[in-house]
Amino acid sequence: RTTCEGIRNRTLADLDVWLDIFEERATASGAEVLWARDGEEVGRLVVDIARRHGVSKAAKSKSMLSEEAHLNEALAAAGIRPVETDLGEYIVQLAGETPSHIIAPAVHKTIEEVEALFAKEHGRPIETRTSADIPDMTREARQVLRQHFLTAEMGITGANFLIAETGTAALVTNEGNGRMVTTLPKVHVVVTGIEKVIPTLEDFATLMRLLPRSATGQSISNYVSLLTGTQREGEHDGPQKTVFILVDNGRANLLGSAYQDMLRCIRCGACMNHCSVYFSLGGHAYGWVYPGPMGSVLTPLYTGIENALDLPHATTGCNQCGSVCPVRIPLPRLMHQLRTDQVERGLRPLSERLAFKAWAWLAGRPALYRWLTRRAARYLSWLAGEDGRIHIFGLAPGWTAGRDLPVAGNRTFHELYKARKRA
Repeated sequence: RTTCEGIRNRTLADLDVWLDIFEERATASGAEVLWARDGEEVGRLVVDIARRHGVSKAAKSKSMLSEEAHLNEALAAAGIRPVETDLGEYIVQLAGETPSHIIAPAVHKTIEEVEALFAKEHGRPIETRTSADIPDMTREARQVLRQHFLTAEMGITGANFLIAETGTAALVTNEGNGRMVTTLPKVHVVVTGIEKVIPTLEDFATLMRLLPRSATGQSISNYVSLLTGTQREGEHDGPQKTVFILVDNGRANLLGSAYQDMLRCIRCGACMNHCSVYFSLGGHAYGWVYPGPMGSVLTPLYTGIENALDLPHATTGCNQCGSVCPVRIPLPRLMHQLRTDQVERGLRPLSERLAFKAWAWLAGRPALYRWLTRRAARYLSWLAGEDGRIHIFGLAPGWTAGRDLPVAGNRTFHELYKARKRA
């Protein structure tokens, strides 16, 4: 982990240098390298490439950055059909939903929901299968997706890493769809963030010791593809045209800032797999592409702090996310910094700011603070009655509209502490 953290830090320190090297080597191998400032520009570039090559259908491997750029919507608006080929992404696309996890996009769907969805979308009566059998449904999806692999004129993927010394895109998958998308269509477009570049193949080998283990618990994923250039003379598969679209979309703003550590992220999903808030809320509650602790930091940074005020507060402060991160991103500290920025920019509600000022004033007067908390404890206990729960409370209408408010008791911590000392 220390070595991988160092690789990512050294790369970010000279990111412009490594990106220039990658562009030079990728171009020398026969690929084209384009640059996109934001998601809208990504859509324009991909649509332009598709039109120049007469593309009517694009087969896609899982790419979080294409979700950032709303690429599917841009393609569909241009009359080009995007087809997700990762099974989880395919299920989510059929359902008209967004992924709830970056590694398992359809983890929120039940077997029965997927069975009904397949029956509806594949034009098959649901009664033709006696039970929701996962291997059977997987075979059905495979048959449908195979036709898309064979007929798509363009393949679109992300990249887990960009290797500067060879101009190579590294693609790590478990389903094999990445191989199909990158070898069968005549055009391959790689849409990825500028922070994905790493210096050497040796660095890639080191990072691969952590990525699958952190993402799925595997020592190595089923498929590791290193994609360099276009189809060469004598080769029987591979694209005739390869285009890399390297995307900023807010990443450059993090360089040299208090949030630069977030650019180390390798998108393994380990942080959300250990997050109690994520397990309680689910991925869709985070409101954008990235759920979990990584989303609580990335979403405000990429979409604007003022547009995601609640996310930095979606934490218990347990540091599980920080302790499991394979590249040691201090996620709790970054969320704390975002909360600090909100306060300094006056983005918190006036009622909240006044409440904290009142609490700070009281906390500086211990005798008055203890007297008031004693009275408040007695009052809340009286409101709760015998069952110890408040059913309707004007100071917390949002809470009591759907649940009871439990009351701790009619004695404060200071009273209990004194009684214990006397005992």
